[in-house]
Amino acid sequence: MKKILCVGHSAYDITYLLPNFPVENRKYKAQERIMVSGGPAGNASYLLGKYGEEVSYITTLGNDVYGNEILNDLKSVGVDTKNILIKDEYVTPCSLIIANGSNGSRTIINYREEEKIDKIEFKYENEPKILHFDGHELDLALEAIRLFPNTIKVLDAGTFKKGTVVLGALVDYLVCSEDFAKDYCGINKIDEDNFLEVLLKLKELNKNTIIVTLGERGAIMEENGKVRKFKAFKTKAIDTTGAGDIFHGAFVYGLSNGFSIEKNIEFASACASLSVEKLGGRNSIPEIEEVLERIKRG
Repeated sequence: MKKILCVGHSAYDITYLLPNFPVENRKYKAQERIMVSGGPAGNASYLLGKYGEEVSYITTLGNDVYGNEILNDLKSVGVDTKNILIKDEYVTPCSLIIANGSNGSRTIINYREEEKIDKIEFKYENEPKILHFDGHELDLALEAIRLFPNTIKVLDAGTFKKGTVVLGALVDYLVCSEDFAKDYCGINKIDEDNFLEVLLKLKELNKNTIIVTLGERGAIMEENGKVRKFKAFKTKAIDTTGAGDIFHGAFVYGLSNGFSIEKNIEFASACASLSVEKLGGRNSIPEIEEVLERIKRG
């Protein structure tokens, strides 16, 4: 096993850029189209491979056109794919993404079939140092935790669901979206007035490091009973697809390279801010030199 093991969801993404969000029962001509592999843990593993990390990835794929595209993409940046479960009876998930050119938002429609995994048997020579999860493929994730209990464990809690709640209690770094935090806490908004309340409520799930990402408003974490706030980099968003995945992949890169928490969140934020300036998800992962330049310029 490589130094970092990512476990989670892969999909093939088809993104259409429209000037505005569509109205029902009309026809539209897209301004641009991007077709590329995606998925939260898949994008994170790709970023880590692109940035020169030793990374393995475990997911489920169908033995179909989309599955083979995803596999080839991962291999192109050196990701170890030998533990990916590929079967004829599996259907590789596919996502249709509408990017709203007026405000940079994205709407994702995903189709996936829950795969029944009869037997889990990882091929590995040594334990990874870091495990990264996205809340999907829960059985595979729990098996990885059982096999490698002494690793640093990170969760990308993008949405509130069984997988993110179960794994959220088991990891060293719970890095969650604003949506996850709102749903877990049962509230409609997160702002300066309830930052501490939200973080303390999340502490009921996880006693370790909790970071809540707030998009263009930056990120927050709790430390010694107080709120620490981290800024976001100014950017003009064209498409936010994959920005969270890229933030989390960059965060794992920082952990692997011994960054302080401040430097790590800054690095991940800069990486995500660059990604939203380009249409598409995985293809918008910036070069590491671009990230360092953005940090330098502030």
